[in-house]
Amino acid sequence: MLYGWKGKILRVDLADRKIVEEDLPDEWRKKYIGCRGINDTILYKEVGPDVDPFSPENKLIFGTGPLDGTPIGLGRVSVQTKHPNRYIGEGGFGGYWGPELKFAGYDFIVIEKKSDEPVYLYINDNEVDFRDAKHLWGKDTRETTKIIKNETGIPDIQVACIGQAGENLVARAKVMHDNHAGGRGCGTIMGDKKLKAIAVRGSGGVKISDPTEYLRIYREIKKMLDLRKANDMFVPAWSFMSANLMLQGFNELGWLMAYNAQRGSLENALTGEEYLQKYVVKPKTGFCCPFPACGRRFEVKEGKYAGVTGDEREGGFAYAAAVVGLTSWDVLLKVRNLCDRYGLDEFQVLYTIGWAMECYERGIITEKDTDGIDLRFGNEDAIVKMTKKIAFREGFGDILAKGSHEAAKIMGKGSERYVLAIKGQELEVMPERGVYQFALCLAVSENGPDHTRWYPPYPPNPKAIPKDMPLPYDPYKAFKVRDVDDKGRLAKWLYDSRAVLESLPTCVFIVRGILGIDMSLWLDIYNAVTGINCKPDEFIKIGERIVNLERAYIVREGFRRKDDAVPRRMLEEPIVDRHIPPIGKNLDLMLDDYYTLRGWDLNSAIPKEEKLHELDLDFVIDDLKNLK
Repeated sequence: MLYGWKGKILRVDLADRKIVEEDLPDEWRKKYIGCRGINDTILYKEVGPDVDPFSPENKLIFGTGPLDGTPIGLGRVSVQTKHPNRYIGEGGFGGYWGPELKFAGYDFIVIEKKSDEPVYLYINDNEVDFRDAKHLWGKDTRETTKIIKNETGIPDIQVACIGQAGENLVARAKVMHDNHAGGRGCGTIMGDKKLKAIAVRGSGGVKISDPTEYLRIYREIKKMLDLRKANDMFVPAWSFMSANLMLQGFNELGWLMAYNAQRGSLENALTGEEYLQKYVVKPKTGFCCPFPACGRRFEVKEGKYAGVTGDEREGGFAYAAAVVGLTSWDVLLKVRNLCDRYGLDEFQVLYTIGWAMECYERGIITEKDTDGIDLRFGNEDAIVKMTKKIAFREGFGDILAKGSHEAAKIMGKGSERYVLAIKGQELEVMPERGVYQFALCLAVSENGPDHTRWYPPYPPNPKAIPKDMPLPYDPYKAFKVRDVDDKGRLAKWLYDSRAVLESLPTCVFIVRGILGIDMSLWLDIYNAVTGINCKPDEFIKIGERIVNLERAYIVREGFRRKDDAVPRRMLEEPIVDRHIPPIGKNLDLMLDDYYTLRGWDLNSAIPKEEKLHELDLDFVIDDLKNLK
């Protein structure tokens, strides 16, 4: 009997309207667990370097793991494709869609080829079919979800869909589920395939090998996350305030990307306290989330945008307000509302507009380029107007919809110097010049800037770590944020361990205190669910295997050490208002350390043959053998 997993892959051929069930290979379960890890395996084996991201041969994969559908899985789902930039487009979302897919009897959905007209996929246990979506094309994500619930007559059916941004192939469009967003660029490919939504309802459950042991471990994890007793100071603070907790601290430290990262602080910057007092209506957590601030309903109650509502699921978006010089919660929440409805990536929107604003103020672009819009920093109306233009690819918005990296190629005139992107994708919120591990971890990511792959980005308080606990890095050195020492070991551990956690899966937002460095509880609960009896060394080796498979994928696509970089501004320019120097050559020192620990070639960042063999990735060796 299979425990944890359902053992089924659902393959969906959009062109020929075929649906086929396949067994989930035992080898994949043991070597990659599920979710992100098995998604990587499918993508590597089936979407090679000869496949254009917008060709029918590209695939869109939705993956769950053995812990999904149990409380500690927290409803996490991995969505993956070959990104329009040719690296791995991957991201997770929470909510109830993932557990519902498990309850319907499936671990994975692989979307293949393209439909010639809009459709959505309907899954109700073993009933799976295509349904016409022409009437949904052009609708936003909230409208789409509401219509599908009404026309199926199933109010609790869970819907993952795209908005107008995905339909219009905006570069970093997301897949949306109940205000949860996943996979920057996955919504773009979903739109290219004319798949509007996947609606899922299941009536089954998840079999657990040892329910008594599972419950014991789950209760132990819950104790560590108790708001009153946790030994990590961030547990109660983040549980209550969410990521907005650090807004004021970032401003004081000079860690904001103010005015397209020309400065590190902003006068009258947003604060989490103001948001909590004026805009939060009620908490709204995801599937079995222990934190009350996992999601919070917001409402603008007065002024120009009165009546704007939404559900905060990515608190980090507030930090990006500084990029465009925005100091109004009203306006930011309006932008967030539009992004959620259209399926836009808020970081693409704000960083690309921020780039355009700097270029505008420097005279590189003019109102002739911007459709007559005054694109100075802090212009609230301009930010809202341009957000809409990006979603619908209207006028100058059509250029910005390509992302700042591609937009700069089009505009030229030195505008490339002001792009804040890594591997062609816009940054998020982590301050590279202020914290060196942030710079390193962002630079080496195989899917563009994504802090969730190494989150939380700080080690626990050393005083909270048991003295006899073996550690993969020196926590005291790791706490020295502007020192290169031990950053390679820290980055490797974060990437390997989080690859495991995102393949079980669970939500990295709860991985705080000892839960972030002691993997034994995660191993124990994995074994309790699956009965697989995985050993500690193999458990963390699975994470290392996943990261190396992802690295193999992007080097096969042509990415090399030169692409493991941070924006020019971070390397060359100081944060003048806080006297923080640029990173300079320190990034190269950390990269050397990281590659050496990884067993990758120092010049190319290609995994060495002996490392691939050690990780049982022999099928990759021939693909990389002749690469330089």
